[in-house]
Amino acid sequence: MKKTIKQLKDSKNLALNTMQNLIDNAETEDRNLSTDEQNAWNEAETTATDMTARVDRLERSMNLTKTPVVPVTFETQNVAKTDKDLKRFSFSAACQAAYNGQMDGIVAEMHSEARNENKSRLFRGVGIPSIALEHRASQDLPAAAGNVRPTDVSSFIDQLQANLVMVQAGANFYSGITADRKFPIIGGITSGFIAEGGGSGQTATGNIDEITLSPNKLISVVSMSAEMMTQNASAEAALQRNMARSISASWEKALLQNDATTPSGPNSIFNTADALTIAASITKAELFAAEKNILAKNFNPASGNFAYIFNAGGLAKLKEEAGVDYVQAYADFASKTVNGYPYFVTQNLGTDDTDPSEAMMFGDYSDVHLATFGGLDIISDRYTDAAKGLSRLVIVSLVDGKVARKTATLTSLVKGVVA
Repeated sequence: MKKTIKQLKDSKNLALNTMQNLIDNAETEDRNLSTDEQNAWNEAETTATDMTARVDRLERSMNLTKTPVVPVTFETQNVAKTDKDLKRFSFSAACQAAYNGQMDGIVAEMHSEARNENKSRLFRGVGIPSIALEHRASQDLPAAAGNVRPTDVSSFIDQLQANLVMVQAGANFYSGITADRKFPIIGGITSGFIAEGGGSGQTATGNIDEITLSPNKLISVVSMSAEMMTQNASAEAALQRNMARSISASWEKALLQNDATTPSGPNSIFNTADALTIAASITKAELFAAEKNILAKNFNPASGNFAYIFNAGGLAKLKEEAGVDYVQAYADFASKTVNGYPYFVTQNLGTDDTDPSEAMMFGDYSDVHLATFGGLDIISDRYTDAAKGLSRLVIVSLVDGKVARKTATLTSLVKGVVA
């Protein structure tokens, strides 16, 4: 007969009471347990042990069934709260290990983790796994001898995102991917009403397509002195910041240039955007035409991330156009919006052999997907700049970016350029 947890606990308590009574009786009479009493005590002990195990097993089973099912997500683990050892890791320590050719402690552990998370990648220097790019170093921990003390700075991924204008505009960003990733694109779905009694059915015109993000190797080079790696606690923040700026600038330029492709790099997102015809300069009429272009394709501002991106010339023209129209809410430079949509600025927009005087791009940036693959590989070159007392650090990263919908009738972005 199946027993409840309460019944099992009652049986356990009864056995424990029997054991205690046998001992109390013998001690009262100042003697040892008799053979029969000892057998009874052993039997009660077995029962108590068995009941304890059954109660524990049932309680654990009930707790497991109460645990809610958590959906799988692509959110990054908050290692700052879950892994105290990881806080001891710093970029400066990794650079110093690459410079000295010696890895130990947390640097060696992170290098091993980088190799494990992407077994097909060849690391020529010190590897930094993607999990280490997500954390914030803690300045409360003591520094190892000869190493820069970790300082409380934003994570590398935070700084990389802060320097990518399309992420600010609302693009999707994925970090730590270890292989090509495909994204399904569902479009052309039609809906309609039919009579309650039946009749003609709705024609199905939906289609499923896909894009694939694939790694492109991006090389960044920085010169550092050995003293910089060991003397200044702020070197950690400066190193991460400058690395992120260098990587994001090259990555962004490839994605936003006017040319279709970059040798060995990702294809341009700007190049595939719908092109507006601009006679002489970007005016309010062109901006309204860009918004009409996207809205006419049934992109919904309520469910997307609509925004403008300008280059310096485009922003200057925007301010010139708004000169007498501030009261009409055409542009709000305090909140950085145009017609209610946010705007962002980068000089990488529309570049080619000669930078355009004015450039803009408008659309739904939730349709843009950016990704970093794995972590970083830091290689030290101690000889090229040795005469200057410097060591060159070569940082290898893998990146890609694509826009999901770029067909002629369903392009999610529209551009305008003035040469």
